[in-house]
Amino acid sequence: MRLRARLALLVAALLTGAVAILGGGTLWWTRSHLVHEADTRLLRARAEPQPGRYGVPADRAQPPARQVALLRYGARGRLEEATPSDLTGDPDSLPDVPWRSALAGSRDGAIRTAQSVDGTLRYHWTAVRRPDGGVTVFAVSLGSVAQTTSLLLWSLVLGGGAVAAFGGGMGWWVMRRELRPLDDLVHATEAVAAGDLTRRTATTGPASPRSPRDEIGRLTTGFDHMITQLEASLAAREAARLRLEQFVADASHELRTPLALVRGYAELHGRGGLPPGPRLERAMARIASETERMTGLVEDLLLLARLDHEATGAETATDSATGADADSGRGEGGVLATSIDLTEVLAEAVEEHRTFGPAHPVELDLPDSPTTVRANRLRLRQILGNLLANVRNHTPPGTSTRITAEAVGPVVEIRVADHGPGIAAADRPYVFDRFFRPAGSRARTRAGSGLGLAIVAALVNSCDGTVSALETPGGGATFLVRLPRDPRERGAREVSANLQESFSAPRSWD
Repeated sequence: MRLRARLALLVAALLTGAVAILGGGTLWWTRSHLVHEADTRLLRARAEPQPGRYGVPADRAQPPARQVALLRYGARGRLEEATPSDLTGDPDSLPDVPWRSALAGSRDGAIRTAQSVDGTLRYHWTAVRRPDGGVTVFAVSLGSVAQTTSLLLWSLVLGGGAVAAFGGGMGWWVMRRELRPLDDLVHATEAVAAGDLTRRTATTGPASPRSPRDEIGRLTTGFDHMITQLEASLAAREAARLRLEQFVADASHELRTPLALVRGYAELHGRGGLPPGPRLERAMARIASETERMTGLVEDLLLLARLDHEATGAETATDSATGADADSGRGEGGVLATSIDLTEVLAEAVEEHRTFGPAHPVELDLPDSPTTVRANRLRLRQILGNLLANVRNHTPPGTSTRITAEAVGPVVEIRVADHGPGIAAADRPYVFDRFFRPAGSRARTRAGSGLGLAIVAALVNSCDGTVSALETPGGGATFLVRLPRDPRERGAREVSANLQESFSAPRSWD
């Protein structure tokens, strides 16, 4: 049986029970009241003077009320008079009260119950002993009480049944309407269990009349949000799996060429094809070069794997470690971040670049005042080193490069701008992907792993910053790195600026 049917039956049962209790109480009170009225009439009739009682003459005695039946027995038990009641307009059947019962009842005057002579009526009766030794019986019929009680009983049964049926029907309709979102939730759950993660309930849309503040609304809204998060999580997992497969395929492709070259030279040497001399020396130099390239590629892969692990660990522990990271000065990846003088790091990177690439001139434009950032010093050096290595690998000799640093609000912007071939607009969104190489004029001129900019993006992300590729005005490529400023330096500079403004403001002297 469905939930709404059980609830409707429960409502009908409760209504039936309430009607039964209320009707039973009403029936009992009504019958007791009518019986009490009948007993009152009976006692009133018994109190009226009767002929021959206490010496009252017969011509002065009042006749008994016709609502009360009268039986007059003589001193020897002979029935001298029988007067029936006529509540319905016709004489009622006389009560069946024999002499001995009447004589016994006259001793205490209590009210007793008896049937009519034909057994169709019930009476309440009482008896009194007359001075002449006779007994007078007064009896009141309970037929009207029985009729009224029976009519009331049927009214309660029919009315109560109608109320219970109407209440059950209305309860079923209301519950069917209110529980319809649960049906949608059941259908959505079955669809999700079957693999359809796009299924949602029909109660959380903009056209839904259900308020999300009630229990069912919150339940369906929470279910939809849960499935949305589950779908996004599975989509991210699938995207990560595809990226991993592509990454493994690209890494395998990158390693296949140098390994094949090393193996070819080794087989050639084993067959005697490389006798001692210049050819052997060139082969060994080529093997050393490819080995160095593979070593760099493996080191880059290990670095990316470590950065990915740090980023994943930071994402899963954000809720529990946010306060601790803030207090300990750790960045997003859990790496210790300190206040770094950006001027020193930029000068070191430029000096290293001039050592490795003297054919690529570089200009360093430093800010007038020292600028500090909140980052890891070694990783910041690696970021700048990879960006300058990208210039050396992908621009022809003689290409000039300009490095600038500027504090902009809560961040410091570092720009590495060259005037080389540049990056096509269609390739800029993908330059930070792993193993990506542009197909146009900026294709590499020297051997590279294709991971340099991907490492830059991962390192910048570990320092809570961002990096983007832009076009240099006049031609070339610009890489913009944004890193968070040291909040203490920012606060001190704001205070200093406010003081200078207050000192430079004109004053009026009274």
